[in-house]
Amino acid sequence: MKRIFSILLLMTLVSCASLNSQQKSELKEWQASNLEVQEKSPGTAAALNILPGVGDFYNGNVGLGIVNLLFWPASILWAPVGGATGAEEINYYVTKKNVEQFEKNKKLTQTSIDEALYYKKINDQEHMMAVKKLASMDLKEFKTALSVYDLIPARIPSSQK
Repeated sequence: MKRIFSILLLMTLVSCASLNSQQKSELKEWQASNLEVQEKSPGTAAALNILPGVGDFYNGNVGLGIVNLLFWPASILWAPVGGATGAEEINYYVTKKNVEQFEKNKKLTQTSIDEALYYKKINDQEHMMAVKKLASMDLKEFKTALSVYDLIPARIPSSQK
């Protein structure tokens, strides 16, 4: 009996593990910037986990789904919370990966602007214009790295002025 209680307690604690405070803070910041990716719905995962393990299968956590299925009906005590938490974790890591890619693309764009100035493909005025435009852009606009020419107006040849 003591062993079964210990296993149930361990399962409850494992399924209720969630994001730490730093991760929650990052996620709130990304949500405020409209960068969050909602790959899995915490509400759906919690509702599905009322049925033994279904919410965990929805989240892709087959092992925990099987354990919740084996411990049903007792698993109904922790499974809905665990399902919602699992969905939040998935959303956090997918969002983090996207944000890191956006930041990488922004840095590549900055590098291309600086290289264009260095190799005299653009002048100082165009460089400043591109840097200002880059600074004013939202991070979500960097799904791909941009060319310096995407940031400055097209040049008009002097013969057409």
